[in-house]
Amino acid sequence: MIDIEHSLDQFIADLNSEDDVVQLPTNGERRENECEHAIASLTAALNSDIVSDQLASETYINDDRLPDILIGLYHPQRQHRLETIYALAELKDARAIKPLISLFEDETGEVSLTAARAVATFGSVAMEPLLAALASKSVDQRYCAAEALGELGDKRAVVALLIATRDEDPTVRAQAAEALGKLGDYRAVEPLLAMLHDDYTDARCKAAEALGLLCDARAVTPLLLTLNDKKERVRIEAIHSLALLGDRGAVAPLLALLPDSLYYERIEIIEALGALNDEQAIEPLLQRALHDQEKRVRQECIVALGHVGDERVIEPLKVALTTITDSFLRSYMIKTLGMLGCRYARHISCLLAVLLPWLSDTSQGLSYYVRAAAATAVGRFGDIRALEPLLARLDDEHYYVRAHVARALVDIPDPRIIPPLIRTLSDAHPSVRVMGAEALGKCGDRRAIGPLSNLLKDENGVVRAHAAEALGFLGTVQTLPLLTLLQSDNTLVATNKPDWQCRTVKDVASEAIERITMRCARS
Repeated sequence: MIDIEHSLDQFIADLNSEDDVVQLPTNGERRENECEHAIASLTAALNSDIVSDQLASETYINDDRLPDILIGLYHPQRQHRLETIYALAELKDARAIKPLISLFEDETGEVSLTAARAVATFGSVAMEPLLAALASKSVDQRYCAAEALGELGDKRAVVALLIATRDEDPTVRAQAAEALGKLGDYRAVEPLLAMLHDDYTDARCKAAEALGLLCDARAVTPLLLTLNDKKERVRIEAIHSLALLGDRGAVAPLLALLPDSLYYERIEIIEALGALNDEQAIEPLLQRALHDQEKRVRQECIVALGHVGDERVIEPLKVALTTITDSFLRSYMIKTLGMLGCRYARHISCLLAVLLPWLSDTSQGLSYYVRAAAATAVGRFGDIRALEPLLARLDDEHYYVRAHVARALVDIPDPRIIPPLIRTLSDAHPSVRVMGAEALGKCGDRRAIGPLSNLLKDENGVVRAHAAEALGFLGTVQTLPLLTLLQSDNTLVATNKPDWQCRTVKDVASEAIERITMRCARS
């Protein structure tokens, strides 16, 4: 167990060492709080020889625009201050760090936390002033410093944050716990375990959450005991962390908690049981999937059964498909049966017979969810028997189904899928054109190059981006001039692809050009 008192002494000794970059402020260093003195203070700081010498050794640029931008930090309008913070984060001039830290005491929480996250983007140069803020007499300074140090991700802050877990202010303790979870240092385990008994609910929540991120087996038993916490929020975080730790010893306690759990707690337990993947959970999950009064609970149980992946649930789910009337629940059952069919190939023939008829379901107002789920499920099987039924649904009245069919066809190993997929590039709905382009890029058939090249002129930016990406996978040097035209296209690509967040059409086209160029160089 880490000795916090000893660590504090060692930490102070380290700060006094010439070999360590970390320094705490002297008692005389205080933040200028009055706005009428702020601009004068900033000007003096920016012109000081000390600051200039320090910044000369930094990799960050000095920008002549900085003094004018800094004035915006003291604007009376919240939005103006936020925009100034964003501008300073982009500018990356290290002289802006201390002025940004001064905003940790802004009366608007959004401003102070935005400033904290902005300071973290400066990297290691922000470490010393952030550690000074963590030792400040101001609660707001300490809280935001802990937030920023967690975002910064530098493990040199671990000891200071461990000390902050014993801060007199509960919000600072909670924020320090969250930061320690992000830093992922094993030295935090014992102090975080102690915080599971903190009087402050949010501190216990953050400690439980952080212990899950640290993935240390020492946390399993204390987290199991935390399932008895009087606050639901704390119990939910403990459940989530037990799922992350992956210890199947948690399955029985979670099952015992399930019958008397509150709604959101029950959802978290079900998700955890799916992640822990233990056969003990199969029967309880199946019963709730079929009979629970809450629709969301039934839905999550169906998903969890797919993750557990036991073939014993195939037959009950097949039967339930014909007895339930809710299209959402039916679509989830179909998706789970598709997952199980991929795992147990001997059931594919039987599952095709059950699922293919649902491709034409029109029994409910939201039955297009059922048809789309059926397309996804049978496509996963990669069975040629699904080809003709899937092709027929490319003319479905609902775009959602047509898009899912285009995606599903990729897994059918038959060259006959190419002409129908090419036709999806002319669909009236952009989602279908997107899925068609993505599918053709994965198929790797050169017949799609011409139609995809034409799609680069589509009115929808997301469609253009997917066409460019597909050409990057199968295009030739002849497509480079068309892709080059997109390098001035700054349209943002809003999509659910994690690696496409805040991307533009230009970015995707540039990657496609690079991919084609590299492939040509190797050949």
